[in-house]
Amino acid sequence: MDEILRFQREYEAMSSPEERKRKGQFFTPPEICRFMAGLITVPSKQNFRLLDPGAGVGSLSAAVCERISQSPSPCSLEIHLFENDSQILPHLRHTMQWCQDLLQRRGHTLSFHLHGGEDFILDAAANVFGERPLFGSSDPIGQFDAVIMNPPYFKINKTSEYAVVMEDVVHGQPNIYALFLAAAAKMVRPGGEVIAITPRSFCNGLYFREFRRWFFSRMSLEHIHLFESRTDTFHEVLQENLITVSRQGEQSPEIRLTTSVGRDLSGIRGRDLPSDTVLVVDGSGDLIVRIPADPEDSRIVAIVESWPSRFVDLGLRVSTGPVVSFRVRDFLLFEVNGEDAVPLLSVHNIKPFLTVWPSLKSKHAVAIRNCPESRRHLVLARNYVLLRRFSAKEEKRRLTASWFLGSKENYSLVGLENHLNYVYHADRDLTLEETKGVTALFNSSLLDRYFRTISGNTQVNATELRAMRFPDLKSIARIGKRIDAAPAVTDREVEKVVFEELDIDYGLLHQASDQPLF
Repeated sequence: MDEILRFQREYEAMSSPEERKRKGQFFTPPEICRFMAGLITVPSKQNFRLLDPGAGVGSLSAAVCERISQSPSPCSLEIHLFENDSQILPHLRHTMQWCQDLLQRRGHTLSFHLHGGEDFILDAAANVFGERPLFGSSDPIGQFDAVIMNPPYFKINKTSEYAVVMEDVVHGQPNIYALFLAAAAKMVRPGGEVIAITPRSFCNGLYFREFRRWFFSRMSLEHIHLFESRTDTFHEVLQENLITVSRQGEQSPEIRLTTSVGRDLSGIRGRDLPSDTVLVVDGSGDLIVRIPADPEDSRIVAIVESWPSRFVDLGLRVSTGPVVSFRVRDFLLFEVNGEDAVPLLSVHNIKPFLTVWPSLKSKHAVAIRNCPESRRHLVLARNYVLLRRFSAKEEKRRLTASWFLGSKENYSLVGLENHLNYVYHADRDLTLEETKGVTALFNSSLLDRYFRTISGNTQVNATELRAMRFPDLKSIARIGKRIDAAPAVTDREVEKVVFEELDIDYGLLHQASDQPLF
């Protein structure tokens, strides 16, 4: 693996980070390659067929070869590698020749096939999905005992060639890596394994809904390894990363869950979870992958899931702010001047429990002109709970909420920017106590930790909020009344109020501090 890392660095020296990002290339660190290779069921038969799509310099295949080289039982290994970047192919061939020599010296054999002129989706996947291959060879390559991959990462739209080939698993604008997973599932034999490292975004959300339904109707999720840090594995990807092991066949009763902070895999923690607590049908009827990282997360999930109603059953609604800055550029104001200026709120205005307006950050517009042409982008100044739609890369909180009290404003309209979600009641105004109670819930460690079990990226989707279970409005109002009366709102005070009013054991969480939130 040290030699293969040298090949990788040679290629990286020839290409820019921007170019690699455009191609969706994110190379796998050697320690993670070895870990993934170790997750493959040890080949017990003489002939073993492996598929490595999006192979890069061949690091993952090399890790498998390294592992087999240490086995005393002779193995005949056949690897098919797909890589459509012509610049990297010489490095990939060098890697596989190196592996071939190593295995031969150790009493094994390796034959490898570089599909350098073919696109894994447009050719190989087109074959198995019944479409006509668009490029390259149309010869079927057969079934594999295992697939190991770090697939490319870039968004596709529903009109792309990739989406046409994979229309059975495409909804909206998913990511290319999900198509690689689906194609791999078609190419393994019954009982065969797919070991993949991907972002966590496929676990929930509308764009991956069809993929989850399709994939988990064919594959048994056996093992999840969660990298809890969003920066330590791939610096360029703004969400948590997963390694998954899936086997073609019916779902097994338990799923192995292991976690590590980043690339240091020496302190891995693990436990077995019932499959139906990980593969869950949510309140909207969608299958999602929920990952409680530790036993405390599992207890939190049980508490939230015991609440009597869903968010929408209470008459609560959540929408995304209608102001898209580049579309209303002519109406943006950088100072509040004139009677036609109304507040414009965005992410930088939202602190826990506090909406800061006007913001001192002069580079942002602070208001928007209220005129007939801009009015459809504005909302009535009512009582709202404002939620950031995005969290920073390593921000402690995934959920950050503040309140906006329209009853105390001098404006009848307000501009809410597209990077905010706002919560309101469908039939009436939220009361002051309800507004502050919902804000307290979203800012609590309880709901933040729960949300992290269903979402591993930086975005807070309105769809996920609508499907969540929620306490009744009377309990929420009691929380809000106590928050309103508190002389200073601290983390610890918020946890105390939320846990007491919802009759939850306060000893469950130990992360609260006495630092004032505002």
